[in-house]
Amino acid sequence: MKAVGITAEYNPFHNGHVYHAETARQMSGADCVIAVMSGDFTQRGEMAVCGKWERARAAVMSGAVDLVIELPFAFACSKASVFASGAVDMLAALGADSISFGCEAEDPLLLRTLARTLLSEAGTIEAARASLMKDGHSSAKAYELAVAQACGEEAAVLLHEPNNILALEYLKRILMLREEGTDLQDLPVKRRGSGYTDASEETGFAGAGALRKMIRDGNNVSRFIPGSPDFADVKLMEERYLQMLKGIVLRCGPEEIRSMYGVGEGMEHSIIRETRRASDLHELISSLTSKRYTGATVRRALTHILAGAGWEEIDRCTSRKPAAGRLLAAGKRGRAYMRELGDDGFRIITNINKEEDDLDPGSAELLRLDERAADLYHLLCGQDLYSASDRVRRSYIEK
Repeated sequence: MKAVGITAEYNPFHNGHVYHAETARQMSGADCVIAVMSGDFTQRGEMAVCGKWERARAAVMSGAVDLVIELPFAFACSKASVFASGAVDMLAALGADSISFGCEAEDPLLLRTLARTLLSEAGTIEAARASLMKDGHSSAKAYELAVAQACGEEAAVLLHEPNNILALEYLKRILMLREEGTDLQDLPVKRRGSGYTDASEETGFAGAGALRKMIRDGNNVSRFIPGSPDFADVKLMEERYLQMLKGIVLRCGPEEIRSMYGVGEGMEHSIIRETRRASDLHELISSLTSKRYTGATVRRALTHILAGAGWEEIDRCTSRKPAAGRLLAAGKRGRAYMRELGDDGFRIITNINKEEDDLDPGSAELLRLDERAADLYHLLCGQDLYSASDRVRRSYIEK
């Protein structure tokens, strides 16, 4: 069977994702669509609006996706380059012939050309970025200006859209794997309908950012999503998140906070000070956001503090390619693909209780961290830690 891979968050799974998966299947001629999906925490450090099991189930029940494997927390809740490398490496190990991703670029060739230049001129661009930051520019603006210097204004404009930024990281990783001898094709798909933060009742398409805001505000999103997922009470989760963070800050000193992944130099003092003051999670994130640290960087750091995930642990976990991943959902074609894939190469974990002792040390460490993150999410949701546990929950398997 031929497979096309998709890197996803599905937060939440919506009509645009159905369109993307169906288009990827058509463009690639694949028999099976595999999604490697973030767990309960996303690349921006946010809590997903519904759990990983529900999102994976929605994707498979839509008929557009055949197989959903969890992207480990260590990769999923990290900067774009780490997120992309983990997802692309997993899809390559799962035997995907091509990888598809959404983008805003009208001409995919522009993205491909820029990705090559970003790799070949990485040192020059980083030096220019550092110099521009010293001149007072924010990290994001300095990077954009450095790219403009090295690649031209037209290329730098591509960085204005969030999906293009991730698309470039996917392309860079695909190019690296090709250099290692992996024959992997890229299939960019132009986003259809509304922008990332927009919604259109007329077309039935809405961006994930717009949907999350609607869900948080209690608005009806049924027109934009397939099925009827059980969304979390996001506002209540945010209140619990902040209270848990305050508890950690009360017992931890600067050194312990600084040891957590994503906490930059000097950031620990600001986190301790502002967490004590904050009455709202968004207020806290805003107070910590600066020219040096974006909102996403701050959210990821705070989430790693909550999860107790330090620099050493995450660096160790992400320094190697994932060799195993948990099955979240599988349709009939996905089940057939797994049978054909067999036990050689990448390990698809279907029962953690029975299989954990057979895993290599690296995969076992990733899995333990995934469990910790999942338990944290369930605690924030107010769910029972036993019945909601990764050791009790089972993958959705289409009969």
